[in-house]
Amino acid sequence: MKYDAGIRTKLALILFGLLFLLCVWLGRRERRQEMPEGEKITCGDVRVLMDAIEAPVPESVRQAGEDTYLTCGQYAELCGLIGDGDGQLADYGRRFDQDSPMPKDDWYKAYRIMLAYLDSESSVWETEIFLLGADEESGEFHTENGTFAAADGCRTAEIASLALRSLRVCVRGDELLTLVGEAAGTHTLHNVWVTEETEGELQCFYRGAAFTAAADETVPRESVADLTFRDGRAVEAREKTEKVHGRLLRCGDGEMEIEDCGVYPVAEGMEVYKLYGAFGTLGQEDLRIGYADTDYVIDGGKICACLVSGREDADMIRVLLKNTETGGNYHESAEFVTDGERVKIEAADLQVGERKSFRCAALTDRVAVYADGLQGEESTYRGVIECYRDESGMTLINELPLEEYLYAVVPSEMPSSYPAEALKAQAVCARTYACRYIRHAGLPEFGAHVDDTTAYQVYHNIGESAAATAAVRETDGMVLAREGQAAEIFYYSTSCGTGDYTPEELCDEDTFRGFITSAWDSDPEREEPWYRWTYTADAVDRDEMTARVRQRYAADPVSVLTEAEGGYYVSEPVETLGKLRDIRVTKRGPGGVAEELVIETTTGTYKIVGEYNIRYVLCDGESEVIRQDGSGVTPEALVPSGFFVIDTGQRGESMVGYTLTGGGYGHGRGMSQNGAKALGGQGMSWKEILRVFFADCTAVNGASLEDT
Repeated sequence: MKYDAGIRTKLALILFGLLFLLCVWLGRRERRQEMPEGEKITCGDVRVLMDAIEAPVPESVRQAGEDTYLTCGQYAELCGLIGDGDGQLADYGRRFDQDSPMPKDDWYKAYRIMLAYLDSESSVWETEIFLLGADEESGEFHTENGTFAAADGCRTAEIASLALRSLRVCVRGDELLTLVGEAAGTHTLHNVWVTEETEGELQCFYRGAAFTAAADETVPRESVADLTFRDGRAVEAREKTEKVHGRLLRCGDGEMEIEDCGVYPVAEGMEVYKLYGAFGTLGQEDLRIGYADTDYVIDGGKICACLVSGREDADMIRVLLKNTETGGNYHESAEFVTDGERVKIEAADLQVGERKSFRCAALTDRVAVYADGLQGEESTYRGVIECYRDESGMTLINELPLEEYLYAVVPSEMPSSYPAEALKAQAVCARTYACRYIRHAGLPEFGAHVDDTTAYQVYHNIGESAAATAAVRETDGMVLAREGQAAEIFYYSTSCGTGDYTPEELCDEDTFRGFITSAWDSDPEREEPWYRWTYTADAVDRDEMTARVRQRYAADPVSVLTEAEGGYYVSEPVETLGKLRDIRVTKRGPGGVAEELVIETTTGTYKIVGEYNIRYVLCDGESEVIRQDGSGVTPEALVPSGFFVIDTGQRGESMVGYTLTGGGYGHGRGMSQNGAKALGGQGMSWKEILRVFFADCTAVNGASLEDT
């Protein structure tokens, strides 16, 4: 009987164990089926996200429908292809049933881990946007911070339905990949232009996008307002009603000066709207200094929006008159003579922010100026001279009609003895150059479009002449246009030509050497002294070259690079150059201009980048340039051009000197003035001359130019 009882006990224990295991198995099986509530991730979104980082995707996911949910089993397959991120990726294949759809939140937690080790360039990231609207046809999303293009496979319609909401999204560059989720709470758009108000809806324009918003509160049409949104609806609207109007005299350092209104700080997030023609969003740099074509909306004492309601003719220019003695922007004192009356102004006599103007009663009379480097009878100016005091000192601004400005620019930039058609070509170039700066001021912080030096165009360096004035008048208003806008054009003294080559062919070192060491009768400048030249530094002054390298580094650190271990170059300060071993051009641009120069020394190898920087470093301030006519000139700052080849003098492993064999004078971009002279002498018209140098431009009247 004891034996039977033992057997029964053992059988009972075995049965209990089996039941226990069955319960555990059933319990675990039940738990594997219990997925968290919430949205699920689709195979379409997974494909987009994995393709964005060029990661492999299981074939089962690749073939699945766009709206099909990713299963835990498919996720496990994907992890098997890419690895588990050193154990950081959760194993959903074990925790849940293989056929269960994967929660969206859990997928994005895993994807962030994948990005950490699969996207080494951080090309994909997650961010928050406020969606203004979407164009499903073009696949563009307009947001508060710019426009995104829909990536291939992006669920455009789903995202577009969430306009006027804050969204978490994944992006790559300017591509929107997927919607992560909707952000809770409210969001405020500041300084929105409300174009219309009808039946509880606001028609709006903001950051380049037009949209319609259902609104609990409304504001009048054609007003600026802050709009607060919740769930795609404007739940609060605050109109900004204070405005001022006047000429914009100065714009910089976080403030604007409006004539007869005063100085106003610029609010963070200030918007600039173009209200004529098609609505547009502009930048602060598009506001025209010296013009009164804008209303300024004030909120809390700051300019929060600028409403550009039309464009006046761009026929006035403001020129900063530099201190020719110091090269600076400020003057200690100045005297002005208008209509026989002489007035002296000391900088110390003006209060900060004070402005005085001097003009003659007759428009054709001129203001005589006596200041640093300006000597009255030789320095008489058309238009108005403004004297302005800021915290650093006193500046002088000459405001005058554009055409009259050109009367003093053309003879300062090109000899009046040149052929009439060449002078006309110069006038058109100078007018085009000035037009660009009238539209986008070069010195807005001083209230000026340009200054009077070679930094822009030389103005009033030489007196007006009948020939130059005639050239301006006979090309009245004509500019060079490219794609409807004033073209970005340049001009310089003398070209080295191209001979029988194309500019691209001259990028090759051997080809360029053969070209620059020869003369070509087909080049218009063939007879000009600067057409060919040589520059010989018999002995290299290492201290002088070191100083010049350091000066260029201080001005532009990325223009001076030091070779690091591994052969790549980095931008870092240069203490001193060791003994020179070699100097050579390693990269040339179109026409053969030197773009990169390598200097090898006993202490390191250095790369100088940029035509101007190379010309500066290779000039020692003492050696002479011998031009092709045998005349000599000693340049102080720059060798004549960037079109040259280098031959070095060697003593063992050391370089003791170098010779540049080159051609041309100036930067080599745009119109060669001596080329224009030669072509004009051959009978070409000014339009034909300009077509030689600017084949992609058209001569048009400046009034027809687009505004931005």
